[in-house]
Amino acid sequence: MVQKNKDTNEVKTFKPSTAWDRLTPKDIKLLDKRCGDYLNFISQCKTERATVEYIKEKAVKAGFKPLPKLGKGKKLKPGTKVMFVNNNKAICLGIIGKKPAEDGLRLIAAHLDVPKIDVKSLPLYEKDNVALFKTHYYGGIKKFQWVTIPLSLHIFAIDKSGKTHSFVIGEKPGDPVFTISDLAIHLAQKMQMKRLTNEAVTGEELNVLVGSKPDPKTDKEKPNRVRNMVLREIEKQFGLTEEDLAWAEMHVVPAFKAAEVGFDRGLIGAYGHDDRSCVYAAFAALSEIDVPEHTAATIFLDKEEVGSAGPNGAQSGLIMDIISMLTEATSGETSYATIRNVTTNTLVFSADTSASIDPNYEGAYDPLNSGYLGKGIWISKFSGKGGKSGSLEVDIEFLTKIRKMLADENIPYQFGEMGKVDEGGGGTVARLIANNNIQVVDIAIPTVSLHSPFEIISKVDYHYSVSAYKAFMKNHY
Repeated sequence: MVQKNKDTNEVKTFKPSTAWDRLTPKDIKLLDKRCGDYLNFISQCKTERATVEYIKEKAVKAGFKPLPKLGKGKKLKPGTKVMFVNNNKAICLGIIGKKPAEDGLRLIAAHLDVPKIDVKSLPLYEKDNVALFKTHYYGGIKKFQWVTIPLSLHIFAIDKSGKTHSFVIGEKPGDPVFTISDLAIHLAQKMQMKRLTNEAVTGEELNVLVGSKPDPKTDKEKPNRVRNMVLREIEKQFGLTEEDLAWAEMHVVPAFKAAEVGFDRGLIGAYGHDDRSCVYAAFAALSEIDVPEHTAATIFLDKEEVGSAGPNGAQSGLIMDIISMLTEATSGETSYATIRNVTTNTLVFSADTSASIDPNYEGAYDPLNSGYLGKGIWISKFSGKGGKSGSLEVDIEFLTKIRKMLADENIPYQFGEMGKVDEGGGGTVARLIANNNIQVVDIAIPTVSLHSPFEIISKVDYHYSVSAYKAFMKNHY
C-alpha cells in the first residue's frame, strides 16, 4: 500500500489501492467459499433471535460447548471451545488460548440487531375494507424506504400453556408477503410532496397490510369482517389468538434474499449487513482457528441501533461477565484483582460497518478520509461526530500492533471517517467497551446504502475482514 521508491530522492506517499489486486488464485477460492457461506447466512438470519440460533447451531457442529461453571482452581485446556448464550439475544463464542489469562484476551465485538419494524402489542385493525397492523419502527432506516416493498413477518410467541410458537411468513417460495402502501403520485402533490424528507412518511403511516377478505362466518351487516378473517387465519394456521399476539414478539423485515450485485458479481446486496456482516465474518474467523495464542472470543450484542441498552447490550454488565467467565476458564482464578488485570490487558476489535463513499453523493464525504468499497478493511482511529461528541479514540500503541499484524498478514487496509466533520459521524459499541479500561479500535466493513433495506458491501472487503479478525484472534499481537 506504500509505494516503493525506485529513486532514493523520491517522496514516499501512501495511497490505499484496490484490494482485488492482492488476491492469488488460492485467495479467490477461499473468498468464494467465505462469501458463499455469508450469502446463505444473511439471507436466512433477519432477526436477533434467528441470528443467535443460527450461530449457535453452527457453533455446536464446530465443537463449541456451553461454558461450564468451573470453580476456583479449575481451568480448561488450550483449544477448548466454549459458548455462552444470554437471553437468546446475545452470544459469546471462545477458544481457550496458550497464554496466561493475565496477558489479556483477544475479543471481537459486533452487534446483531438491525433496523426493522416492530409490531405493536395490539396491532390489528380494519379500515376501508383492508386489515392492517400498527407498528413502531426500530433503528434508523429512512421511513419512506419501508413502503411498497415486499415484507416478511417473524413471530415468536409463548402461549398460556407455555408452548413456544415460532413462525416466519414471507420468506419461502409460495409464501404470502406483506407490504406498506404509499400514496399515488397523482394525489401526493399537497398531502405528501411538500413534506420534508424525514416526514415524507411518518411513523404512524407505517401500517402493514395483512388482509383483505371478509370473514364468511361473520354477519354481513357486522363491522370488522376482514379483521375477523385475519384473526381466524392466524389461529387456524399458527394456533395463536389475538391475546397471544399481544404477548408475542413480532418483527417486519424485507422479504427479499441477499444477492450478488454487478456484472462481475463483486458486491453483495442484502438487508442487514449492518452489522451481521461483521457478526458472520467474526464467527467465520474464529471457526478457522484451532489453538490461539491468547484466549480469543467473539461477542455478539443486541440493541446497538437504539443505544446498546438492556441486558444484552454493550451498556450492561455482559461484557465484564464474559471477561470474568473467560478469565476463570483460562486461569482458574476468580478474584476481582485478577479479572481487572485481565481486563486492562485485553484488546478488542469493535467490528461494525460504516458508510463508505457513494459516487452518487460525494458531497457528503471527505474523499481523502473516507472508506471505499473494495480497498480492504477500514480502520477508524476515532468516531463520533462534530466535535467528536460520543467519540472513541484509539491509542497509537494499540494501532502499532495492528499495523504490524496487517503487514505480516499482507492484509489491505484504509483509514477513514463517516462523512464530513459537521455532516456525518456515528459511533459503535467501542466506546462503551472502552469504558471498562479496555483498548478498543473500530474496524469497519465499508458499506454503501448503509441503513437501508438493501445495503451493499464488497466481497473482497468481507474476505479480508475475516482474515484480519482471524489474525488478531489467533496470533500473538
